[in-house]
Amino acid sequence: MAAVILQRQRQRRKRRNFKERVVTIDHLTEQEVVSRYRLDKASIAELEGLCREDLSPKTDRSCPLQSMTKVLIGLRFLAKGDFLSEVADLHGVSKATAATVVDEFINSVNLRLRNIRFPTDRIELNEIKRKFYQKCRIPNIIGAVDGTLIPIQAPTEDEAAYVCRKNYHALNVQAVCDPDARFTDVVAMWPGSQHDAAIFNSCGLKTDSLIQCRGGARAIFPCDS
Repeated sequence: MAAVILQRQRQRRKRRNFKERVVTIDHLTEQEVVSRYRLDKASIAELEGLCREDLSPKTDRSCPLQSMTKVLIGLRFLAKGDFLSEVADLHGVSKATAATVVDEFINSVNLRLRNIRFPTDRIELNEIKRKFYQKCRIPNIIGAVDGTLIPIQAPTEDEAAYVCRKNYHALNVQAVCDPDARFTDVVAMWPGSQHDAAIFNSCGLKTDSLIQCRGGARAIFPCDS
């Protein structure tokens, strides 16, 4: 009889203990929010509203994560590059849940947030030229372009190609900014050993009839300038 009782006790499921989850940032100051997530409160709220349809739980069973918690987990992982275990502990979820949430968040952002767009409208281009001229006194600039090295873990294939000139594994990411320091074009597909000029020569901007590059691939001008 005792053996049967002991077996039944072992078969009982352990009671789930839920950690205290982060569901709001109201208790943090603006400076603390920016330090943790690289965005201010208003921007985080706007992003959560944009991704809410994708991130909101479908049911209320089993204490599901709310969309704001998922946004905060995703932003923290991207902003700080923390280990998933640390991101999970900070927001009161398991490591496996954090990994799933990061994937969901990135997919939602890629689907909903389409704010990187190179200007083509003449009125918009003229306004960009004006702002660039006010800043640097060079006429007809419609973009500032450069490459930046993003450190990565050593890949298993073509490992040597990702070793950059600074002797670590990286991606060479090309970015174009407008005079307000907003990204208007990003190319993030080349290994760290690739030269900046080679990346620009193979990108879509190079083949655009409106674009030409001068000054050592540091400024973009319209072809009719």
